[in-house]
Amino acid sequence: MNITAVLDKTTQAQWEIYIQHSTRTDVQLRGSKREALIRQENTGYGVRVILPRSGGAGVGYSSCNSDKDLEATARRAHDLAKLNRSPFFELPAKRKLLQTKTADRRILTDSERVAKDYADEAQALISEEKDISLTYGKVRTYVVENQIINSRGLACKSVGTYLYVEMTLKIGSGTSATEFWPSRYSRRVSDLEPTNIILEWLKIARSCLKRHPPRTKQTTMILSPAVVCDIFVPTIGFHSSAEAVNLNLSAFKKHQQVASEGLTIVDDGLYPYGLRTNSFDDEGQPQEKTRLIEKGVFKNYLYDQLHAQTMDAKPTGNGIRTGFGIDVDERYQTIPANDNTNLTFSGGDQSLEELIQDTKDGLMIYQAAWLNPDRITTRFGSEIRNAQEIKNGELVEGVVGGSLSGSAFELMKGISGISDRPEVVSGYAFGCVAPYIRLEGVQISGSS
Repeated sequence: MNITAVLDKTTQAQWEIYIQHSTRTDVQLRGSKREALIRQENTGYGVRVILPRSGGAGVGYSSCNSDKDLEATARRAHDLAKLNRSPFFELPAKRKLLQTKTADRRILTDSERVAKDYADEAQALISEEKDISLTYGKVRTYVVENQIINSRGLACKSVGTYLYVEMTLKIGSGTSATEFWPSRYSRRVSDLEPTNIILEWLKIARSCLKRHPPRTKQTTMILSPAVVCDIFVPTIGFHSSAEAVNLNLSAFKKHQQVASEGLTIVDDGLYPYGLRTNSFDDEGQPQEKTRLIEKGVFKNYLYDQLHAQTMDAKPTGNGIRTGFGIDVDERYQTIPANDNTNLTFSGGDQSLEELIQDTKDGLMIYQAAWLNPDRITTRFGSEIRNAQEIKNGELVEGVVGGSLSGSAFELMKGISGISDRPEVVSGYAFGCVAPYIRLEGVQISGSS
């Protein structure tokens, strides 16, 4: 496709094209067997057109790669721009980019072999269990090329890899059986080695063989990194955004104490092998590190191109394409929004073992069902899927059922401990480097 010539001719306005080319390999498991091996290759793009001050912005998407289809897509975007009204802003010009680490050479070299070997090793580890079995599993590798070109002469490209692992573990048998259904993304295999993550998941599953529902009370709670991600990424990410400030919805004010003194968070778009790490954001601005919360005090907001220009601020590289149910190789189907990159929690001065030992009575929460806090009020309520009771500094029986509820902002002020080893993690939310965090006074609902 002659991209520049077609878009210049069709739009006669500011334009941007975001292109993704991906190779995805799926290994699907059913019990002890490999059920399917699926390999897909896809190219798609999104065109955004921004008209002068009398108009707005319009978008169009396609996976058809010809000049004719590109012209039709650009025309749709241009027609939508004429119907919309939005603040005018300039697209980014070419800027110097910092190098980042986004690709695993093992996946780049042979993504299918990586997926097969990982699946085989995971099945072998699970098959050694007496009371735990694999119902369904998925191992997926991605190689994703991202490219942005715009009418101001910007042109940048990156290559990244991902590994996604999902396992449905049946715990026990008969009518008393329950399940543990963990999943996780990483950029490289070494962050999800089966001998680490699969064995960790099996340990959690074993803890639920003997289990009970929780009692209704306020208690001390230790959240796993995945649960930390699900509670705090949607809430802190939104209230730190210039969009929230512009809508008069942000609860954060600069230099205001918003959390316990132990909490420090950086939005780090350059974190090595972070899930949202890249040299540039999805508008072409350089990604960077922005200190959000330091020792509990809020410091800075996050800006995409639109809000930086309309609010007379400097872009921070936070124009991110994201959407519910959109996978990492489908982001061309979305538009850039003012969002976080990798919310990176600084580690504390205690190991996880020490956090547990210092807890007289509480719960370790490994997984909660569809934790989806309201990003404005930050309130949430979620079923406890897999947890473990803590008694006198030791992990004891499993806890399944009941619910936890509260407000992310309330939890931030009740932090009593943070583990010393943050890890790249995903839950239902995405873009997080988190440790285990211990909280006080969390509401649990269960049996009386």
